[in-house]
Formats: sequence, C-alpha cells, structure tokens
Amino acid sequence: MTLILCEKPSVAKEFAKVLRCRPEQGYYQNEAYIVTYCVGHLFELFNPEDYDPRYKKWAIGDLPIIPASFQYKPQSATKAQAECVLRLLRKHKNDSILVATDAGREGELIARIVLNHAGIDTRQNCKRFWVSEALTGEVIRAGIAAASPLSEYDAIAEQGYVRQRADWLAGINLSRYMSIGNTHVFSVGRVQTALLNVIAVRNYNVAHFVPTPYYELPIALTDSGNNTVQALLVNPETNNTAFTSNKGYIEEALKHAEGNRRVQCAVESRQRRERPEKLLNITNLQKKAYKQFGYSPEYTLSVAQKLYEEYKCLSYPRTPSRVMGDNNVDLFREKFDLLKAKYAGISGYCDTNLIANGNTHIFNSKELEDHHALIPLSDIPDSADEAAKSIFDLVVRSFFTVCMPDCIFTENKITAMNGKYQYRAGYRVIADEGWKKSLDRKVTVGADKKQKEEEEEEEEPQSVLSFDAHNCGITGCGVVRKETKPKKEYSIDTLLSLMENPRDEKTDGRLHGIGTPATRAEIIKTLFDRNYIEENRKKLYATKKGLYLLAELKKDDDLKRITNIKETTEWEIQLNENPQKFLERIKEYVRKCVKPVSREKFEITIGRCPRCGNHVRESGKVYYCANKECDFHIFREIAGAKVNSGDAVLLITGKTTGMKQCVSKAGKKFSAKFKLDKDCKVEFIFGKKQTSGRRDRKVTVGRTAAERDT
Repeated sequence: MTLILCEKPSVAKEFAKVLRCRPEQGYYQNEAYIVTYCVGHLFELFNPEDYDPRYKKWAIGDLPIIPASFQYKPQSATKAQAECVLRLLRKHKNDSILVATDAGREGELIARIVLNHAGIDTRQNCKRFWVSEALTGEVIRAGIAAASPLSEYDAIAEQGYVRQRADWLAGINLSRYMSIGNTHVFSVGRVQTALLNVIAVRNYNVAHFVPTPYYELPIALTDSGNNTVQALLVNPETNNTAFTSNKGYIEEALKHAEGNRRVQCAVESRQRRERPEKLLNITNLQKKAYKQFGYSPEYTLSVAQKLYEEYKCLSYPRTPSRVMGDNNVDLFREKFDLLKAKYAGISGYCDTNLIANGNTHIFNSKELEDHHALIPLSDIPDSADEAAKSIFDLVVRSFFTVCMPDCIFTENKITAMNGKYQYRAGYRVIADEGWKKSLDRKVTVGADKKQKEEEEEEEEPQSVLSFDAHNCGITGCGVVRKETKPKKEYSIDTLLSLMENPRDEKTDGRLHGIGTPATRAEIIKTLFDRNYIEENRKKLYATKKGLYLLAELKKDDDLKRITNIKETTEWEIQLNENPQKFLERIKEYVRKCVKPVSREKFEITIGRCPRCGNHVRESGKVYYCANKECDFHIFREIAGAKVNSGDAVLLITGKTTGMKQCVSKAGKKFSAKFKLDKDCKVEFIFGKKQTSGRRDRKVTVGRTAAERDT
C-alpha cells in the first residue's frame, strides 16, 4: 500500500482519477493506493500565550519572546481534516509514503509538519513527488515512477521552517515592542515594514523634488515620401541631448538649421524581433487587473480562485511561473483546440507550429516554480459575473497571444549632420506586426472592456512605415524647454512590480524579490488594514500612523534595519545560504532591538466632540473623546461595516455616511447609512423602498448593541 499526501483537495482528486481510487471521507482509496490531502497549512505556530499564559498580557519585561523549541497546533478551520490525515499516516507509517505537496519551500514545510505530528520520524519509506507541470495522467504516472527519497529535500524543508520561525520572531516581538504603552497596535513585519518605508520614501522624494529646467533642440527630418522622424541635437560636452541653457551652442545650432535645411545622414540598422509577453502568473494577472479594471490584488486572487475552484475553467492561480513544463505541449494544444472556435477573433492570429517542444518561450521546465503558468482549462459559463469574465479574458488573451508570431522590425539609428552640428534619432520600421496585430481585438463576445494592453511607462522608439535617411531634409525646428520630473508615486500595480523585482532606492541596483506571488496581495492588504497606507487617485501614500511607526523605528540603529528593503532582501539570501545561522542572527537581532525606551504616544485627532467640544481621537478599535469625563465614542466597525476616519469626520460634524453593507446579529445582510442622533449615538438610516414610497427609516444603535456588533 502507498499513501500519497497532497497539499490540496483538487490535486488529490487528480491523483485519484488517474489511479482509479474511490472517494472516502477526507481521502481516496483502492487496493494499492490511499490519496489524502491537506487544505493548505493544517497546523500553525503557537501564539506566545500558548507557551505561557502570562504572554497573553503584553508586557515589556517579557520581551523578547524566543521559544526554546517552536511548537505547532492544528488550524481551527481544518481540524477535522488534520485528524483524518494524521490517522491515516499513523495507520500506514510502515507502508510506502509519497509526499506530493506542491513543489516548493512552502509545500515541503506543510508536509514535514504533518509528518512530525504523525510521529513519522524514520523516513526511509518516504519519497518525494516533485512536479510543477500540469497534472495530466502521463505527468502523474511519470512523477510517481521518478520519485526520489524524501531526504533529498531536507535542505528545502529547513529553509521553510526557518523562514516561518524568523518571521514569527520578528513580527511577534517587534509588534509588541512598538505597541506596548501606546494607544494603537503597531504591526511590524519583515516584508510589510520595508514595503511601507519604500512608499514613504517615494512620497517624501516626490513632495520635496525640485525640478531642474533643461533644453532640447528637436528637428523634423522628412524624406521624399513625406515620412518624418524627429532627431535631437547632441550636446558635445556631455554626448546627450539635454542642455542647461538655451543660449550659446544650442542657439547657434538653431540659427544654422533655420538657414540651412540640408543634412547628411549615416544609418546603423539591425533587424530585431519582439516576442509576445509570456504567459501570466498571479502577480502579472493582478497588475493587469488593477490597471484595466481597478481590482485590488486580493480581489483578483479571490476571483481567480473562484474560476479555479467553482467554474474549473482556470489552472491553479497561486503560481509564480510564466511558463509551462516541457511535458505540457499536448495539454496546451488540447486547450487551444477546445477554445479556438469560441475565441476565433484572436486565435486566428496564432501560429500553431509554435505549440511545440523546443519553444522555450512557452515550454521550459527549467523556469518552473511550484506550478505552471495560468492557462484556461475550459470556457467560462455564461452565468459567471462580470468580474470573473474580465479576469478570465485576461488569461485567454495571454494564452492565445503567447503562440503568435514575433513582431519583426528594423531598428535604425541615425546620425544627422547639419553643418558641424550633430543630431541623433532612433526609429523602427516594422516589417511584420506579428502578435501586435491582435492588440485591438476583443477576446470575449460581448465584452465591453477594451483588452488592449496598456503601454509601459518607457517610451517606445518612433515607428514609421519607411524612411529614406539618405534623401531627407529639415522641415521644422525649435528649442523646447523641459523640466526634470520625479519618479511617480507607487500605485498597486507598480508596488507589485517592485515586490517582484525590487531595486535599491539609492543605487537603483536590482535586489532579491520579496514576498511570494501567493502572499504579495495579503501583504499589501495588511498595509491598508493596519491603516499604514491609503490610496488617492491610484497613488499610494503613507498615513500619519505609518509615518509615526517608521519615525520611531528609525530612532534606533537596530530597529531601523527592518525598514530597509535592501536589508530584507539580503536576509532572504542569507536564509537560502545557511538557514540555521540566519535564524540565530534573527534571534540576536530581536534581542538587540528590545530595550528600555520612552516614546511619545501616537494620537490622531480627527475633529471636535459633538457633546463637549474636546478633541476626538482615533485608536485601533474606536474614535473617542479625549475628555476622560465624556464617554462619547464611535466604534471603527458597526454591524460588520468599517467606519473609516472619513466616515467618523462626517458623523461628528452632523453629516451622514455613504451606504454601508452591514450584517445583523442573525447573520442577515442589509444596507444602511450611519448618522448620529440627538444623543450622539449612531443610528442606521435605511433607504426608501420604491414599491411603497416610504421615507427613510431610522434605527438607533445603542452602545451595548454596537459593541456586540463589533
């Protein structure tokens, strides 16, 4: 008998289908195999109070909290499945065990924790199924046959353990340290705090940027066929095209160009090919969904998860990979043939000869991580909502575009001499648009969203149908004044790009990626939930609370290290090189950080109390009057609806909030606006019922009722 341990129910189902196992409660079975599954992490690390009840109260004297040995407990939501998996493992611990959790550090960690809890210490009978490709029958059978001893993956398991424990040590200790004695809870994390600092630094640099004026002299070059390209005067002192003044050399060049329109050109040409964008992973899907539809990363992930689990029309969404495996050519072609007729408007641009082994742009097992790229598995049902169709359309476009011909063009660089004055121009002549022909084509019939990919921020070279550089002249010229510009504020999509490919703010050097494709959305959501950042017109800004935290951390040389994105990425490298040494460094780090300190409490004043006129302040759970003798307060959550600081300002100034989506104590959803009544208590205002024509109804929320609701 062989027991196969999978990470997800859907994967176990695929194994069971290939191995012809019958379903049981929490597993599948036949005469030769038992296939069971986790539901992600079945176990979680102890909370501090699980080690010692005294840690339930946050006290500076108890820090740092460094367990002698880390312990785990079952996740409450998956306790029943954990018991099922442990029972099966204990029963078959002497049989062959095949670990088939996801091929990555997190999947390895999930399996090892379960094996430890089952008491399986001797693992000579344990093997590892390590496959990142789509789980077709052929791939599953080949993976089982090629399974290696589990011990070969001990190093990856150790990295998983250490990363999880290091994050616990930094998060638990520094969050408590920064929160004790304050009126707010300040969450600190190895990734989230560094990311907050990146946003704050960009905010500061933009706000304090002083533009520097500079000048350019563009000339229009037009050939006998009336084709025009623009060239710029070269500064002989710097060899670039910017001038600090519009006097002197640039003025002389302009005067000469106005009086003499002839030029002599030298051209350097080379043929180039531009491939279509690779298949999407979850991070790229989140960026596109945000740019085109304004969807937050966590919302996009939830929609993709629905497409995967409910509609079963999308491959596993939490993937970091942008390629398929070498053995997935037949799978790709099968889905292509299945969907090409429905999406004929775009599939007609494809070259099916590109769906083949050897095309490493699509099929490249060396680049696979955990799971293959996102692809459609079937068509989306008509009953799906607009968000699901929008996300699915992005995947469909990517799927068909990746097997379209390259865009072929000639890249030309012109050096134009107007007397002694040198000008430079770059332009491309497109020979074959290839995949770019499809950019304006709709994907789904009836879709009302334009699917053309937005241009990247970098300007593309000017394109012309043709240009005769040896027979052209100046048809226009004039000095242009410009100003240097700061880097743009981060938006959610550019923040995701930064997490994928971070750069040092000072040197712009590339750093190791932070977070994982599966966790980046949650990290950004945490920054919003903790009220560390806010969004205004798609730009991200650090809040007063976020800036306070960073300022306090930066007062100490040790603490400020956790605000540095370069430090965070270097920790990731150290983790990979020597996990145990890295963990000891983290322990020493939190010991050095926790020291006696006196800091000013963080307070946010949002306005005046409608009862006594004193300041109304904001804390983690409530807006309250600073006058201790006044009991006025508004909870930050009422009947399941968030009350943000803007809502609170409206309420204390006698105004009404916008419509809120609420949940009653009985679990029933309803919509209402909030307003303060004459006693300064929050009341619900329900909208009119159109059928009856009745006016808005009001229901007062008493303090105890409001407290129960929160």
